[in-house]
Order: sequence, then structure tokens, then C-alpha cells
Amino acid sequence: MKYKCFCKATNRENKEPRYSHNWVVAKRTFFKVFDDRIECGSWNIPFSEVESAHFYKAKQMFIPVKVLQLITKKGKYQFAFNPWADPFKYLSIKCEQSEIKLGYSTYSIMMRVFLVAYLGYLAWGKLF
Repeated sequence: MKYKCFCKATNRENKEPRYSHNWVVAKRTFFKVFDDRIECGSWNIPFSEVESAHFYKAKQMFIPVKVLQLITKKGKYQFAFNPWADPFKYLSIKCEQSEIKLGYSTYSIMMRVFLVAYLGYLAWGKLF
């Protein structure tokens, strides 16, 4: 094993990384880099099956976010890493790199509206 770190991972996102319910139910497990493959929980992804790899940098409020997206014949995988994790220099594949602004899914927007409305309701009850 060349590298190991903790990550969140999903295979339910088909676009650039964004705020969505898929990250709420994402795997939370170790991301392991070997000479010929990546293992993440029950996923075993050989480098030979990776069609493209993209490394995204973003900010979640003031916290830097790093997301690796792998596209294989079997599907798309996204791995979100803590700011101090750096598995990218251990990967044996070429990665494109870009900075993005995290988008919002409809679910994410609805949850934020609900939360603001609920907090407003609680504040209204305490004030009047």
C-alpha cells in the first residue's frame, strides 16, 4: 500500500461535485492507493479500468475541499478528502485539475429553505 486516508465516497453523482443528498448517505471509509488499484470500502478500482480522472478543488465556506472523480467502464466515483489528506501524488494515473464553486441540488436548496423557515418560526415564538 502506497497511501491510506479517510474519505467520503459516492457513486451516485453524475456531474461535478455539488451539495446533494448523495453526500449525506455517502460511504465513510478508508481510501487506499496501491501500485495497480484503488480500494475504498468494498470498491476495488484497477487503474487499468479508469477512463478519466479529475481532481476538483473547492471551498465549503472557508474550508478547502478536495474531490477526486474517477470515470470507469462500471460507473463514476467521487471521493471527498479532508483538507490535510493528499492522495493525489500517489496515484498512478493522469488527473486533470480544476477549481470549481460547489453547486446545489434541489434537495440541498429545499433543506436550507426549510431550516431557515424553521429557525425563523422558533425565533418568532420566542420574541412574541
